[in-house]
Amino acid sequence: MRFLSVSDRKEAAVVCRSWYEASLDPILQRDIIIHFYATSSTGEAITGLSRRKMPHLVLHHFDTSIYSNSVIHKSCEYLTKNLLSLSLKGSNITESTFVELLSCCEMLVSLDLSCCDSLFMSGKLLEKNSEIQKLRHVLIKVKEINLSSIRFLSDATFNRIMTICENVEKLSLGSVQITFNSKAYYPMGETRCASGSVLTFDNILDFIKIQAPNLVSLNLSRTSMTSSHLKSIASIKDLKLRELVLVGCKDVENGGIVELCQYQKSLQALDLSGCVHLKDGALKMIASELHHLQILKLNKCRLITDGSVKQLSQLSQLQVLDLCECYHLSTNGLTLGLCNDRKLSACLTHLNLSGCANITDKFVVQLCQYAVSLVHLDLASCFLISDRSVHAISSYLKHLRFLRLAWCKEITDLGLLGLLMNDISTDSDHNHDNGICRCTRKYKSTEIFKKPTTDLDKDSTLTVRQIQNLMQSGHVVNKLSNISGLQYLDLSNCSKLTDLGLTQAIQFQELRVLQLEMVHGVTDEGMIMIAKNNPSLEELNLSHCVTLTDVALEVIVTKLPRLQNLNVFSCDKLTDKSIKLIQTYCKKLKHLDVSFCSNITYDAVEKFESASKSIQSVQKRMISGGL
Repeated sequence: MRFLSVSDRKEAAVVCRSWYEASLDPILQRDIIIHFYATSSTGEAITGLSRRKMPHLVLHHFDTSIYSNSVIHKSCEYLTKNLLSLSLKGSNITESTFVELLSCCEMLVSLDLSCCDSLFMSGKLLEKNSEIQKLRHVLIKVKEINLSSIRFLSDATFNRIMTICENVEKLSLGSVQITFNSKAYYPMGETRCASGSVLTFDNILDFIKIQAPNLVSLNLSRTSMTSSHLKSIASIKDLKLRELVLVGCKDVENGGIVELCQYQKSLQALDLSGCVHLKDGALKMIASELHHLQILKLNKCRLITDGSVKQLSQLSQLQVLDLCECYHLSTNGLTLGLCNDRKLSACLTHLNLSGCANITDKFVVQLCQYAVSLVHLDLASCFLISDRSVHAISSYLKHLRFLRLAWCKEITDLGLLGLLMNDISTDSDHNHDNGICRCTRKYKSTEIFKKPTTDLDKDSTLTVRQIQNLMQSGHVVNKLSNISGLQYLDLSNCSKLTDLGLTQAIQFQELRVLQLEMVHGVTDEGMIMIAKNNPSLEELNLSHCVTLTDVALEVIVTKLPRLQNLNVFSCDKLTDKSIKLIQTYCKKLKHLDVSFCSNITYDAVEKFESASKSIQSVQKRMISGGL
């Protein structure tokens, strides 16, 4: 079973008793995360799971209610013995319950307390020295702690948490309110003290200095960090970070990154997404100094240009690169940076170029020939790429698992089907000037205005017969279905796609997520074939596919038993019959969006919500009888 995905393992485990016993092998449980909610049935589920050695537990939005306390007590009794990671994200548990729960987690390695505002609001968490000493011995193995998005975190409570987790190696303080003018909060006459009301940068700096020999990962995203503060951290003696996350730190500029690269040359992962003031100098410094870098994210760093991107060829170990919404990048710079070094191309597995609207087929083709190890490729909103790029992706990227081509409006059925248009002329040249230069307007004759020709009235899309002729004539490269292991596919708003290409190309046994939002060319017949050919689908987005009716939805819900997320936003032809079909067949559905489906009634959706045991959220805006 170790070669199966989690979804496949869950299905196999219910086949027979022997397979169920096989699924309980501890080796197979390493990547299983159990999510619990404070409901009356959760306690029974915990008792039933006592035989499994579950390493990861998430308790969602628990509070001080009787049900919540019951679940937490049973978690302590049955699940904490082998627990490696625990998440209390957003839970409103009390200080005493927190201490009781953690005192049972002797094997704990990772602790997530993000968004636990109520736990820190009073400032009395771990106020008793006996509690600190008790947990200090229990949590000696904790290496990672997440304190992100806690509004009431102070120096005092931060220090207490760090005291009971004294061997921490990874610390996350993203979106925490850090006061960088620390002296303003010291009592009169004091030069340094731990504040009981605010979290100060000086206090964090003191902790980092103490923990420097062990600390390898730091997350200070969405704080008011500046270049000078970054320098203060980077220059700490004995600190050798392997990962630094500064997402949304808008005050960090080139100078800070230059200092960082000079002191922290061991960095393997660097996330500077949303650091909008970074320019070419920062990226050039990263490329020249951080030779061990494996992960680089520069999402929305819009001042970066081809001048620095071409230096990426120096990062020979780079595996993950995110340049989403870097609008100034073009084919030339990216080709020099990513397609000039075979060693770099061989390492690259994840690439996000979403929103880089200037890249063309020339770059994509060359990239696919070099970076054959890619498993994740995002080219959404790259408006200039066409069927030629899809042909290259289908031919060379056989290990691809994630492919996003949303809003690439030049992609047609021919791209999905791997067909070449050598022998058929169409109107795809986007001009009807018979070779006359449209830029200079230098005409061969004095005739300036011409009557529209009959060719302008013809649809530029090939007919079904023409495509069939192409397939029979052997002008075939590779269908998209050649990427047999694809698990995520996004073709949203690829307006030239129709049933012909979609049904022939979307045939994947392992596909879990399919996004077809605003693909108006898909009809009931096409959707029926897609549902039959992709049995592992768990998430399906058909928003604004206005031609779909109850006929298609009936096949979808019967042929896709693993469906967990269904979006049919603004599919006006669906009726209450679809809701009844979903209620009957979708036993695992968690999220449903039927907003703006004018023929679906509010009462039908309400009945479905009350009857379903698995549903977590339903979007139902502007449906019949609703608001």
